[in-house]
Order: sequence, then structure tokens, then C-alpha cells
Amino acid sequence: MPSSYRRSFLGACSTALGVGLAGCTGRFTSSTRTDAASGAAASAGDQLALPSAVSRNGLPDGDVVLKPDGKVVLLNFFTTWCRPCQEEMPAFRRLRAEYDTETFHMVSITPEVDEKLIRKFWTEYEGTWPVVTDPSLVATDRWDANSYPTNLVFDADGTPASGDDPEVRARSFEEFKSVVDPLVAEA
Repeated sequence: MPSSYRRSFLGACSTALGVGLAGCTGRFTSSTRTDAASGAAASAGDQLALPSAVSRNGLPDGDVVLKPDGKVVLLNFFTTWCRPCQEEMPAFRRLRAEYDTETFHMVSITPEVDEKLIRKFWTEYEGTWPVVTDPSLVATDRWDANSYPTNLVFDADGTPASGDDPEVRARSFEEFKSVVDPLVAEA
């Protein structure tokens, strides 16, 4: 391979790697994104549904509504390769076990398309709540979830848990519980 092609190839690879790592650290934003997916998200209302990636052990098959009416909602945007995403899985398992599914709805959302890899991750980290794929970034754009992990919490009326912003910086079970408890009590 001529050196000019090699340099071009290596440059493209390093750019892709840099953007990927920046997404994990939250340094990349796509607020100027205006493609068809973001337009679809804006016109679809709050009842956005995405396809389930894992449908075993009572997890739903088919599309999963991300923000059902009348439930406190936690949306977890993650990737399988993101270390902080992996580290918060035990807190999410405890959180899922703590609350009734009739009042508290949890969904994890990934932009990844390799469902075999997602299922392997879900098995390895013992995911007990729905996980959906968002390769077109419809949900990601709707809620401006441009880093991983991004965790959003909404009350039963669909209002963001933190005033105007649904993003919570919680990482431990206790931190998530302190955000969710008052909302579930009100629901």
C-alpha cells in the first residue's frame, strides 16, 4: 500500500477513534444535527418506541415505549464498550429490583447494531430491564444524549426530574434511589 494511502487510512481511523472516545467522555455534541432522524423524533411525540435487543427472561419482544404515560422513567444511554456504563450495571440491577414495574420504567438505549454483542453484554452484566437499539440516533438526538453513559429521569407526568433538565449525574444505587424515591412516592 503506498504511503499516501496508508496515511489517509490511518488518519481516518484515528479520527473515528477520537470521535468515539470523545462521545464516551462527553466532549462531542451533535446539537447541529438536522437529518431525517431528528426530524422524526421531534414530530413523533413522547411515545417513541424502539426495537428490543434482548427478549429473554420476561424482557419484551418487539418495540419498547421509552416514556410510557403515568410512570417514573429512567432512560440509560450506554454502549457495550464504555467502562463507566459497565460499572453502573450493578446499581441499575438493584434499582430495578427496588421498584414495581407498574410505577417505575427503566430502559437502556444503545446506538450499537450488533445484537449478538448487546445480548452478550446483557447476559454478562445481568441486565433485568429492557434494552433497545437506536442506530438512527432518534432517541439520542431527541434527548441530546451525546455522551456515555447519559441517564435521564422523568416523573410520572413526563417532567424532567431536575427542573428543565432530565439528566442526572448519579452513578451509585444510593444516588439513583435519592432521585427516584421522591418521584415514585408522588406517582
